[in-house]
Amino acid sequence: MKTKLSLSSLALLLIATAIFGTVAYFSKSFTSTGNTVQAAKFNVNAVNESGETIGDGQFSLGENFYPGMDPVKVYAFEIQKNDTEVPVTYQVDLIPSGKLFPANGNSPIVLSLERKVNGEWKEIDHTSTFKPTVDNEQFRIFARWPHGDNDINFQGKTGNLKLKVVATQVDEEEGPPFYTGSIAFKATPSGDIRTTANKEVNFYKNDQGNKVIEVKMGEGNGEFEKKVGNFTITESQEGGNTWYKVVTDHEYYAGPKVWKLTADRVNTSQAGVIDFRKDTNVYLTIESQQLYKWFTGNK
Repeated sequence: MKTKLSLSSLALLLIATAIFGTVAYFSKSFTSTGNTVQAAKFNVNAVNESGETIGDGQFSLGENFYPGMDPVKVYAFEIQKNDTEVPVTYQVDLIPSGKLFPANGNSPIVLSLERKVNGEWKEIDHTSTFKPTVDNEQFRIFARWPHGDNDINFQGKTGNLKLKVVATQVDEEEGPPFYTGSIAFKATPSGDIRTTANKEVNFYKNDQGNKVIEVKMGEGNGEFEKKVGNFTITESQEGGNTWYKVVTDHEYYAGPKVWKLTADRVNTSQAGVIDFRKDTNVYLTIESQQLYKWFTGNK
C-alpha cells in the first residue's frame, strides 16, 4: 500500500532495561600477614540523555507513526565505564515483541541501532558484543516505517521493545588467534555501511617487510559476511609513498578494482581503533587492542 495512513490509535510502548553482570574472577590467597588486597573496580553504568540510569518505560513513539515517515530518533543512551579497572565487553540488544512485531519478522517497523565511533554515528547489529574503546560509549535508536503492501493490517496494533545492556568482565586478550571488536566498511560514497564484530584477525609482516592484516569471517552468515566476506589489508611502497590495499571476497569495489589509500589517511588517534579513511565518507574501521598495538608499534 503506497498511501499514507493516519493511525491515531497506534501507540508503541518501549521498555529499557539495564542489566549488569560480572564474572567473579577475583581470588587471592596469602601466607604472610599484614597485607592489603584491593579488588579491581567494576563500576559500569548505562544512562539516558539526562544522565539517569535507564529503566522501564522511558521512551515512547507516541501516535504520530505512519507508513512513509522519515526515520525518528526514539532514544539515546550512554554506557559509562567510570572507574572500572578490569577488561569488559558490552552487549547491546533490541528485543521487539507484541502484535506490531510478529514473530515471523514481517513487522513494517524498521529499527536501527547506531554507535558513535571516532566521532561518527555508525549503524551496528541489534545484537552486538564489543569491547569499549572510550570511557563513555554513546548509542541511539531510530525507527522508521517504509511503505509496504500490508501496512493497513498493522493499524491500531501495539508492540514492545526491550533494550538490554549487559556489561561483563572478560579475561585479558591473549592470542593468537586474536579477535576484533566492531568492524565497519563503507566501500563507496553512496554504498551501504556494512558492520560486523568478533572476527578472527591475524597480522604480520610479509617477506618484503610490509604489514599484512587478515580478517576471517568464520561461520557467520550476516550481511557483512555475504556482501564483504574475508578481507586482507596489505601495505606496499609505491612512488615514494606507503599504501594500504584492501581486497575482499565479495565487495566489487574492493576486489578486482583495488580499494587503496595512502598511509597519511590512516587515523589511529582513537586508542584501539584503526580507521582506514579513503575519503570523508569512504572508510574501513577495525577495533582491536592487540592489532592496534602491533600496527602503531611497527612504523
